[in-house]
Amino acid sequence: MWGPRNSDPTVVNLANTSLDPLSQIKPTTLFTFHFRLNSLRSHFPIKLPPATMLPPDLQSRSYRPYISPSMSAPTFPTTFNNGYNTEPNPNPSSTNSSNNTNNNRRSLKNSRFSPSSFVHNARIAIALVPSAAFLLDLGGTPVVTVLTLGLMIAYILDSLNFKSGSFFAVWFSLISAQIAFFFSSSLFVTFNSVILGLLACFVCALANFLIGVWASLQFKWIQIEYPTIVLALERILFACIPFIGSVLFSWAIVSAVGMVNAAYYHMVFNCVFYWLYSIPRVSSFKLKQEVSYHGGEVPDDNLILGQLESCLHTLNLLFFPLMFHVASHYSIVFSSASAVCDLFLLFFIPFLFQLYASTRGALWWVTKIEHQLRSIRIVNGAVALVVVVICLEVRVVFHSFARYIQVPWPLNYVLVTVTMLGGAAGAGAYEMGMIADASSSLAFTGLAVFVSAAGAVVVGFPVLVCHSPANAIFKCHCYNSCVCKPISFNY
Repeated sequence: MWGPRNSDPTVVNLANTSLDPLSQIKPTTLFTFHFRLNSLRSHFPIKLPPATMLPPDLQSRSYRPYISPSMSAPTFPTTFNNGYNTEPNPNPSSTNSSNNTNNNRRSLKNSRFSPSSFVHNARIAIALVPSAAFLLDLGGTPVVTVLTLGLMIAYILDSLNFKSGSFFAVWFSLISAQIAFFFSSSLFVTFNSVILGLLACFVCALANFLIGVWASLQFKWIQIEYPTIVLALERILFACIPFIGSVLFSWAIVSAVGMVNAAYYHMVFNCVFYWLYSIPRVSSFKLKQEVSYHGGEVPDDNLILGQLESCLHTLNLLFFPLMFHVASHYSIVFSSASAVCDLFLLFFIPFLFQLYASTRGALWWVTKIEHQLRSIRIVNGAVALVVVVICLEVRVVFHSFARYIQVPWPLNYVLVTVTMLGGAAGAGAYEMGMIADASSSLAFTGLAVFVSAAGAVVVGFPVLVCHSPANAIFKCHCYNSCVCKPISFNY
């Protein structure tokens, strides 16, 4: 009798195969199974499971849609019940690229990076736009021509939606403009020194590099594809601009008005750029939801600058104007009392500014404990305030306005010191928030009345009307107290 040969191990083991793929079966075994299966169909009509229920390795050629007899035959994807597609991908590179894109999106979703527009453009433009104009003025026509051609090419590539080409065109135009700047500017002739000329060229090149970094942050595709690089570029901008911007601004002012008070100009620009870029600020590319952590306190890694950059900015603010003055006026540093007072002023005025900026978090890298910061402000601020007032009296008041003081010696020194020191102490106490209750408000009012009376005597008010400024100060304080105090009704 003819019947199914169940004794054959090949037929028995392969016909009852489960749905798991048989990766260990040799190709010759699969061919034997295919031949025996066709012979069984011809002799006995055995109902086998549908081909779509079999794993892809066991399907016959007629049920394999990706094996087409001709190149023009279409291919259709086939999905089995276990959820995988049996069609091999004809382009594995596209699969890899799509997988990479999905991985990048997944990593961006899971990370704290948030692609968005650069929100500090106005703050950066305050320093870099005038610096770029100053560099163009130094470079002249060759620099302007090269930069214009390069930016036109970058604009054309960007309009053609060729983003990477536009990015490289911007950097190529900046590099070409810098090369033209080296050959067209007369820095070595102007400074009459090779070392100063090389230092000036380095400062100009670094400013050009910062302009390129700022332009790179405007490309959204860089934010999406290279998030860590974008964070580094933002940090470079805020870390370097206070150094380069203050130098270029001081250079421009000195070129216009002279070198006599150059250190004071540099001190002013240092304070401005410290306030703009060194006060702790949240990065443009970090998730804003993290601001709610720890009761509204921003995590340190969400800030643009770290502890090292903040420390270097503080050292630059305190010491660079003083060092600049000593280097440029070394021959007359200790020639007079006014020259010595210049040294103290160039250190203690930025020191007072640093203490005031600590109310906005400028000393976060030192400590975050509020009572420690408060003690640092009060003790150091009192010492710095006394030194600044005395130096201003010697350097400014009695040096330039002595003829307007109508009080003989030694009362002139006493009254001027009382007026200036009392006014400065009252203003400092008000800014530090030390006037918070009735007793401190009363002390502040008494100090203001006393200072105004002493000032009236100093400037030569008649004795009969010296009480007028004090009376005006007292009435203004009483009016403000009555207006600002809430009215309560007791029934």
